[in-house]
Amino acid sequence: MKYFYVTIIIALTYSCSHSPTSAYFGGEIVNPTTDHVYLYWNNTVVDSAQLNQNNRFSFHIEDLKEGLYHFDHNEYQYIVLEKGDSLMVRLNTLDFDESLVFTGKGAIKNNFLMDMFLIYEDEEKAVNTYSELDAGDFMAKIDSLRAMKQKLLEDINQEESLSPLSKHIAQSAINYRYFTDMEEYPFIHRRRTGKQHIEELPSQFYTFRENISYNDSLLTYYSPYFNYLITHFNNLALGFCEQDCDKRKPSYRRSTHYSLHKLELIDSLVSKNKTIRDNLTRNAAFSYLLARHSSKENAEFMEAFSKFSKDNQHQEEIDSFYHNVQQMQQGLNIPTLHLITNTGEKLTLTSDNYKKNTVFYFWNYHQRNHLSNILTRINRLKEKYPDVDYIGINVNDDQEQWLQNIASIKNQEDARNQYRTENVEELLSNLVIKNLNKIVVVDQEGKIAEGFANIYYTGHLERSLKSINN
Repeated sequence: MKYFYVTIIIALTYSCSHSPTSAYFGGEIVNPTTDHVYLYWNNTVVDSAQLNQNNRFSFHIEDLKEGLYHFDHNEYQYIVLEKGDSLMVRLNTLDFDESLVFTGKGAIKNNFLMDMFLIYEDEEKAVNTYSELDAGDFMAKIDSLRAMKQKLLEDINQEESLSPLSKHIAQSAINYRYFTDMEEYPFIHRRRTGKQHIEELPSQFYTFRENISYNDSLLTYYSPYFNYLITHFNNLALGFCEQDCDKRKPSYRRSTHYSLHKLELIDSLVSKNKTIRDNLTRNAAFSYLLARHSSKENAEFMEAFSKFSKDNQHQEEIDSFYHNVQQMQQGLNIPTLHLITNTGEKLTLTSDNYKKNTVFYFWNYHQRNHLSNILTRINRLKEKYPDVDYIGINVNDDQEQWLQNIASIKNQEDARNQYRTENVEELLSNLVIKNLNKIVVVDQEGKIAEGFANIYYTGHLERSLKSINN
């Protein structure tokens, strides 16, 4: 693993004339997968740049809003931009994160963020192993890893004094991943050691929570911060459930009152940043509605949601999602599917068209290993349930690229049973597809037998297949 701060920081003199209130960001994409790069501020596209014949792009941002941005080229990474920066990036899409390096004015802070991302990826397995230790030994290990990163930040700050904004973001890149490791420890420890109960923790274990900022506007759309808050509120809600839930049961997080505790806590603690509060309560709503509750339970949750998350900026999206979840309940007719065959023919599949029990799975040709893994598991199901139709639906727009990927499928039966959707957004919305591990099971009458199965968790999936094959 190569980290640019622990070797040499490449110096680049880049000549670019711009005003003191603007910034420049550009670079080169090796092996581009599209012809554009998109620049985001607060999760909203602020500009796009087309790659030239040398696969280079550039942005010149006037009257810059200083802070965290991210750029997207089918994958994304964060950048910090401040007035006067002339930041350059070079990356190879075949190894997007590992190959990415910044040069020019503003490079030091951005290479630090990139290094933190890569280091934490490398440390993930080690941290999971450390989670088998008792709490005191785990804390010692994690504190040591954090101290190394802290020393690196101090060295960088001495080399090139960081602005308060950059230092705050850099410090947050260290803190919130560390905080996440600490929050997750009790549950990973129980799982990896096979213990039935969460062990009592040292009194000082959660002292890091004193440094949490619940309303940090600089980090509103920074995923390590937001993901930490999700984990943190999950744990806080669990504390409120101790009297009512049996934590030994794996389903306690599915209880309605657990999610209501979560909404109440978010509403109470995230009081100064409505965007963060709305995003967190949106996450809580989606998590609840995806957890296989009855129509009645879903309705009860939504009634409470309207109380704790008034005027949520995502309300229209949440209401639509709730409606679609209710339409995917067991026993209802599956929504109409608008598909395209490998010859380009359009096919409308309604609940009246099914002659056999059917399993639908989904894939994206940009996820190169996903289809192979899915097909391996589908073929295992075929051995157990050979009388079922297994239909793959691709969620990309390009017919030619889709056909090229179908041609690479070795099993001819798998290759024949492939379709592409005519309207990707409609499919994802109507079938409530939030990730491509989802499986939908439909009986021969076109009624939903299982609307929320996961190919990697086959319990619900196989029970539904057994029930409709008897």
